[in-house]
Amino acid sequence: MKLFQKSRKTVAKGLTVWVSNHYCPTLFGIRGHYESSYKSGQYVECGAPGTGFFIRTSSSHSYKSFCNAEKAKLQPSYWNLVKGKEFSFDKEISLANAALRETQNEDKARILEAYVNVLPLAKEAEEGERIIAGIKELGHRRHKLTTYQTHVISSYKSRIARLGHDVRDIQLTIPNLCGEDCYNRFAEVVIAFTELASSHRIWHSKDSYEALDNAFEQVYFDLGIFDFIQAPLMTPMMRDSVGQYHFLYPKYWVASRSATDFDLYPLKDLTFLCREVPYEMISNMVLSSYADIDESSSVRHHRNYEQFGSGLLVNKDTVATNEMEKESRMRERVVGEFYIPELKLRYYVRDVRALKKFASALNNYIKSE
Repeated sequence: MKLFQKSRKTVAKGLTVWVSNHYCPTLFGIRGHYESSYKSGQYVECGAPGTGFFIRTSSSHSYKSFCNAEKAKLQPSYWNLVKGKEFSFDKEISLANAALRETQNEDKARILEAYVNVLPLAKEAEEGERIIAGIKELGHRRHKLTTYQTHVISSYKSRIARLGHDVRDIQLTIPNLCGEDCYNRFAEVVIAFTELASSHRIWHSKDSYEALDNAFEQVYFDLGIFDFIQAPLMTPMMRDSVGQYHFLYPKYWVASRSATDFDLYPLKDLTFLCREVPYEMISNMVLSSYADIDESSSVRHHRNYEQFGSGLLVNKDTVATNEMEKESRMRERVVGEFYIPELKLRYYVRDVRALKKFASALNNYIKSE
């Protein structure tokens, strides 16, 4: 148990500073070799180093609020520090080693082994960042760092850079695992997912869970990273309403409860279904979200649904003459349903076209394998 937020440490010969005891999230091992080819937004860690997401540019106020809440979870808390609830590398390494010993799945073992090997480097880099911050704090109090203190900071930065170079040989890289040609085909799925993630309304259905107080809950899709696994276009990440993260890779669907507790499902063994569903089939909680809200004017208005084209269901039961058919034809607003029977995972998406495009790209990719 740590009682103090800072501790006194000797960080170089003749130099002792106060270093924070709070865990400091970093970008170590996140962007890696592909940083120059992937223009990502602000990175937010999710529970453990090497797992998180990149904030999208979005006009959705609910998404911005969600991201702010996720970032707030990473703020230092004295209470969490005292109770031992802050992230600890030693605990994580122990959990990862235990999971590695217990797993019988070869591919899962490969992921856990790489994660176990990266964590010590990440631990050293994170401690280095806290030491650098401690030395810089001297400058705030004395207005200027000495030449020696500046050299010490440069030394720690160089060490962190070397660790960042070394980690590339340890962490898994998707194109190396599945082949460049395979990943190039999979890139079409990632691109389609990027468009889908921008949809302002995505809901997860809890129909496979016992607690149905809120049968539908709004969730968000993003591009992210899992257990330091590198990919040129990052990784599609889907959330559900029960705290799990779902990552999509060229060979596997990863259902993650934490960085060390996850299941792998081969894509070829899964069925990805997509269809249009009339909004009457969805609960009132979902229906109430259909109205766009202009917060500047507080006026509720509906989208022009004519633009959906095939995203509208036509009542085919109407029997009338050609002249009467136009007037009697009933157009209904719909949502897209994305369902994976084997996982009992069901999403509803407002942007029907983007969902169809993603489902089609995913199914076409699987057929090409």
